[in-house]
Amino acid sequence: MKVLLGIPDERIPIWELGTPLMINQLVWNDIPWSNETWVDSGGYQIMVKGFSLNIDAVLKKYLSLKADNFMSLDIPSFCTDVNEINFKNFEYLYSKVNVMPIIHAYTPDGIEKAVEFYSQYTDKIAYGGIVPPSLKGSKKLVIMIYHYLRRKVKYLHVLGAGSPYMRELFFNADSVDTATYRIKASMGLVIIPGKGERYVGDRKIVWKAKRATTDDIKLLLDFLEKTKFPYKIDLQNWISRAIINAWILVNSKYDEHNYLIDFSRKINKMGSDYLKGEIEEICNAMSTSFGSSNN
Repeated sequence: MKVLLGIPDERIPIWELGTPLMINQLVWNDIPWSNETWVDSGGYQIMVKGFSLNIDAVLKKYLSLKADNFMSLDIPSFCTDVNEINFKNFEYLYSKVNVMPIIHAYTPDGIEKAVEFYSQYTDKIAYGGIVPPSLKGSKKLVIMIYHYLRRKVKYLHVLGAGSPYMRELFFNADSVDTATYRIKASMGLVIIPGKGERYVGDRKIVWKAKRATTDDIKLLLDFLEKTKFPYKIDLQNWISRAIINAWILVNSKYDEHNYLIDFSRKINKMGSDYLKGEIEEICNAMSTSFGSSNN
C-alpha cells in the first residue's frame, strides 16, 4: 500500500524521507522537490468554511504545478446520491490534467452511478470525506461503504487514512494519505510503533490520550535505532516529533487488537447484496432521524 504524506508548508522537511507527498493547491505555487506528488483541490476545506471555489481557478493552478496526480474538485456528501456537479467538474479537469475522481460515502445507488460514470475515463478512484462522519459516530458505516466501493474499482485511494491504524481499517486499499504525523506532533503526541499515539509532553492531559510509559519510550527509541532513523531525537520539540511520527508512520504497522479492525475484516467477507441492504437500511434510518430532528 502506497502512503502519501500531506505537507502544508516547508517547516517540516519530510520530502527528505523520499516518500510520495500530497499538497493542497490552495497553499503551494510550485513543487521544490523531486518526490512523487499528488495535489488536492482544497474544495472540502473551502466548502466547510462556506466559500465557493472556481473550477477555472483550480485548473489554472493545476496546470502550473508539475505533479503526478490531481484530485478532482467535488462536493462531498454522506449517505446521499452523488451530486452531478462533481461529474461536470471531473470532465472539465480531465480534458486538461491527470485528474482522479472522488467518490464519497454515498448510498449504494450513488456509488454505482458514480462508478459507472467515472469508469468511462479511468480505473482509479479516491474514496473521500470519511473523517467527518467517522468523528460523528459513523465509523462502521464508513467502513461498510468502503468495502462496497472497493469491489467495484480496480485502484482505490483513501483520502486521510494513512496512519498505521487507519491502514488496518482500509487494509486492501491501493494507496492512502495522511497529515496526522504533524497534527499529533503539535499536540505533544508521538506514534509508538505498533500501538498508536502517546503523549510525551509535561502538561496535564485534557483530551483523550494515553501518556507514554517508560516501556513505550524504550520501544520507540529501539525502533528508531533498528530502522536507522537519520535525525536527532528530541521528543520535547514538535518539529522533531513530527519527523519521528512521519518515520514511524511509513515504517511500522498497527499491531494492537481493535474491534473496528476486526469489523472491517468481517465486512470484507460479506456478500455485496447483503452489504448493500445493510448500508441502505442504516442510511435511511439516519435520514429519517435527521428529518425528524428538524421538524
